[in-house]
Amino acid sequence: MNSLYAIDRGILNFFSITMKNTFFDFIMPVFTTSDNHGEIWFVIALILIFNRKKGVKRVGVTMLMALIIGYALGEFGLKNIVQRQRPTIGIENYKFLVSVPTSYSFPSGHTTSSFASAGVIWLSKAKYRVWALILAIVIAFSRMYLHVHYPSDVLGGIILGLTCAYISMGIVKYIINRREREEKNGGECI
Repeated sequence: MNSLYAIDRGILNFFSITMKNTFFDFIMPVFTTSDNHGEIWFVIALILIFNRKKGVKRVGVTMLMALIIGYALGEFGLKNIVQRQRPTIGIENYKFLVSVPTSYSFPSGHTTSSFASAGVIWLSKAKYRVWALILAIVIAFSRMYLHVHYPSDVLGGIILGLTCAYISMGIVKYIINRREREEKNGGECI
């Protein structure tokens, strides 16, 4: 277990100390702050929901569902079960560029919301899916660059986020199929 922790810490130090530069010092807090509580993805979901195209609306609704599931499982579930301390504990002489979160570290909530949303967009084969994935990757990377999450926290957030995307896609598909069956059978429940 100590060797895994050492690898985690080594990768984190590479991203947050060795790679440190003025451009990233400026841009990474912007990306992180845009998703402090999933705001950027929530706004994108609302824009999609208010679109006139049925398929686009469905992507927005599915994104909101994935965000809610991710938040519930990550913030109220896994963080309280794992109770992993942030990498900020015990670090000296490091200039933090964002306020240090007080919640537990595993999984990364920013990464969970980003990959839940980008996962839905990707699975929906939306034409802007590459941009959504790039945004999710940059937000996830920003959490390590800013030294507020271990790489394994980010990996956990990616896995949880993609799982939430698949779950919400499945739920929406089930609801749509059930509605189509009901309409086919004259509105009767099967």
